[in-house]
Amino acid sequence: MSAPERLAALDAALGVLACPVCLRPLERDGGALRCAAGHAFDVARQGYAALATGSAVPGDTAPMVRARIEFLAAGHYARVAAAVAAAVPRASGWIADLASGPGTYLAAVLDARPGARGVALDAAAPAVRAAAAAHPRAAAATADLRSRVPLRTASIDAALIVFGPRDGAELDRVLAQGGAAVVVVPEPAHLAALRGPFGTLGVAPDKERRLLDRMRPLRLESDERLRYPIVLPSDDLARVVLMGPNGHHLDHDDVRTTAAALGPLEVEVAVRVARFTR
Repeated sequence: MSAPERLAALDAALGVLACPVCLRPLERDGGALRCAAGHAFDVARQGYAALATGSAVPGDTAPMVRARIEFLAAGHYARVAAAVAAAVPRASGWIADLASGPGTYLAAVLDARPGARGVALDAAAPAVRAAAAAHPRAAAATADLRSRVPLRTASIDAALIVFGPRDGAELDRVLAQGGAAVVVVPEPAHLAALRGPFGTLGVAPDKERRLLDRMRPLRLESDERLRYPIVLPSDDLARVVLMGPNGHHLDHDDVRTTAAALGPLEVEVAVRVARFTR
């Protein structure tokens, strides 16, 4: 996408984006977005808005984002993306991808919903730079999603939260009447074969209860368990380890050395795709 195309997508998204400080509507004034209260936020030359206000939560680094882009481009999670797209209501007009990463899942949903538009929100600037170019009908912005979602009240028809933090109260605020949130969380068996050789993080045993608790007051409408094996070559073994939270605390060179020694390895994708409604 060209820079003018990315700016056009951002201008369209001003109908749903809100000031992260006061939640007033935003307007673009050249290279900045402003609200009526005088809060201003830069528009990067790559066409995304800088709406993050100083979160203490570390976003993904540029190497982590690059690993995620390359891993997802290989199609290992294509069935997950298809399940997410299928769970989004067909009548959706605006779709928000919260903790979007490079926007891969949002792009898959927009391909499946030709009449919809999207906005990708993530704490990490490297991820948002990629998301701004992920799809012609998608805009992107950095955001501190653990504090406040910079979206107008009742403005979004569907929200995607794929392996990201969840706040049911904020989702209840931003979703329009009849809107839905599609959430993907890992099951205990997800990539379990990596924990021994790499020391990756496990899945909490009470993940299901915590999901329902954090999504209140939304209610669970549908639930799909998706499990299938994939064989990962050494490069993708390293990428899948480094593209998530493990990338913050594991030595990247050590991970690549271990992956090269293991060679192709079969692992299991095991996730839950749940749809919640207001």
